[in-house]
Amino acid sequence: MIVVATDELDQLLDERFGLSRADMVVALKNLPAIKPGTSALSPDQARLLDESGFVEDPEAYAVVTTDSIIQLALLIRTAYSVSEVASILRISESRVRHRRTARTLWAVRRQRTWVFPALQFDTDMTTGRPIRQVRGLDQVLPALPPDLHVVAVAGFLQTSQIDIQMNHQPQSPLDWLRKGGDVQSVLAIVEAANWAL
Repeated sequence: MIVVATDELDQLLDERFGLSRADMVVALKNLPAIKPGTSALSPDQARLLDESGFVEDPEAYAVVTTDSIIQLALLIRTAYSVSEVASILRISESRVRHRRTARTLWAVRRQRTWVFPALQFDTDMTTGRPIRQVRGLDQVLPALPPDLHVVAVAGFLQTSQIDIQMNHQPQSPLDWLRKGGDVQSVLAIVEAANWAL
């Protein structure tokens, strides 16, 4: 077991990821309680995977979990509050809350409040400030499974998809929509996806 001093942990989180201990606690509280081995394979399934070269990697779970925690902490840390989103979209805070419940704005629980991940907003190229929600995202978000994890939503929105291409280059749903691609193509990908929840 590796023992890390509290101040050393704080320093590493800040230097490597730009995160604080509080950011990590919020991220950990947002992760589902999943433990390795909770969905055990039958002996036949395990043997088939072993024979095919898919051997168990005890460190893989730790790596994937750590990566998810960091991604989640960064999403939450860079997210906007209700009042900030109201200002960005030039609507009331009540309307922001309504759009959150309608799932046309993507929100993440941060302790007792909701925050809105920054990646769903376009930014002004000169100021770097958010100016609007990405065009069409208000139609894509409600089409996603309601219990899809925050990190999975971010992954989908930022991962290139073979079915949406510009100049023979696969685009992520966010890039596709930002470049004027049609919303229906993204909705078709969402509908066709096999969401393993």
